[in-house]
Amino acid sequence: MKNFLLTILAVGCAVVLFLGNMHWKEETAVSVEDVESGSAGDSVAESDAPVEEEADSTGDAEAILKLAKNWPEEARLRLEERIAEGGPFKMAFVGSNALNSWAPLSKAAIEEAYGEEVVSVTLQGFEGTTADYTNENKAAELAALDADLVLLEPFTLADNGVIRIEDSLLHISNWMDAVQAENPDTVFMLQPSQPIYQAGYYLTQLDALEQFANEREIVYLDHWAAWPGTQEDELLGYLTDENLPNEEGARVWSEFVNGGFVGE
Repeated sequence: MKNFLLTILAVGCAVVLFLGNMHWKEETAVSVEDVESGSAGDSVAESDAPVEEEADSTGDAEAILKLAKNWPEEARLRLEERIAEGGPFKMAFVGSNALNSWAPLSKAAIEEAYGEEVVSVTLQGFEGTTADYTNENKAAELAALDADLVLLEPFTLADNGVIRIEDSLLHISNWMDAVQAENPDTVFMLQPSQPIYQAGYYLTQLDALEQFANEREIVYLDHWAAWPGTQEDELLGYLTDENLPNEEGARVWSEFVNGGFVGE
């Protein structure tokens, strides 16, 4: 009888051990499945999300900087900083009353390409000579724009026959110094006024402006390359009777500027 009870007890213990082992295996299998496809998987996905967003942000920045491949290097670096800060890169287009023809087209094209929240463009037109611009303290208004980049068409045609080129260049230099005294990181670019038919001394003035730009290591955006020559009758089809750009002249000028600011 004693042996029989011991046998029953041994069998009972074996059954309990067997059932306990089977239960442990089932719990372990469920835990592994949870890690692979359950809540732990959700946790991994959540931790990956910021990385994916950061990668997307980096890709957007690279695409924007690729558009700016033709910019002056210091302006491109400033754009990169502005992107990181989340603020817009501010451009200012400054020039004679010819600005009213081409500049709105370029403003629209640039802000569409980059997004206005990334690059914003302000237009500042002025009807007068370089001396008038100085006397009316317009450089202070330009400095107040706090622009990262200024594309300046410095009234050379208005100065023609009125202001000596040496004095014009001195005015331009003073404006730049005044702006950069307030905003040291502002980058300047220069461009000529529009071509006119059968130009004379005006060509000498513009040669001096380009030389000034080269000496100061300023990018000179010579849009004349896109116009007919000053001795060609075809040029008359790009200008009004007042020697301002007409619709065709505005298109040519704007497209040239756009090529400098929106790389393909």
